[in-house]
Amino acid sequence: MKIFAFLLGMLCTFAAPGLAGDFKAYPGARVDEAATRAASQDAAQSPLQAREMVITIYLTNAPFEKVAAFYRARAREYKMPGRQGAGPEKLPGGQELKAAYFIFDGARDLVTSRCWAKVQRPYIGGVQMQGRTPQYQDIRQVTVITLFKEK
Repeated sequence: MKIFAFLLGMLCTFAAPGLAGDFKAYPGARVDEAATRAASQDAAQSPLQAREMVITIYLTNAPFEKVAAFYRARAREYKMPGRQGAGPEKLPGGQELKAAYFIFDGARDLVTSRCWAKVQRPYIGGVQMQGRTPQYQDIRQVTVITLFKEK
């Protein structure tokens, strides 16, 4: 009986990491091929990219709250350090920027995770800096799911 319990424990230990990294796209979300290509090119040129991550961008018309709730049921939500207690971020026009981060592989943070996603509304297709002021471009009233998964 002790051997059975030991073997079952070992099976769970080695099987759990494989299951923890399972990302499922939000029902009805579609891959934005152009945005995915652009994000992948930007990441490949970034000196901050420590590992090779595959980036996939999904868009959905579903409200941010529904998409975030979908992922809260499937992954651990990660709270950005220093953001607790801070009010919602706002775009220059006053629109609220909603964002949540989810870790799928049991890692302690985004840096060590091999599979995580950011859910955000609205979608922002680009940012240009004018001095110290960001100029947001291609703002769309959709919820974006950006998946980062190690190759």
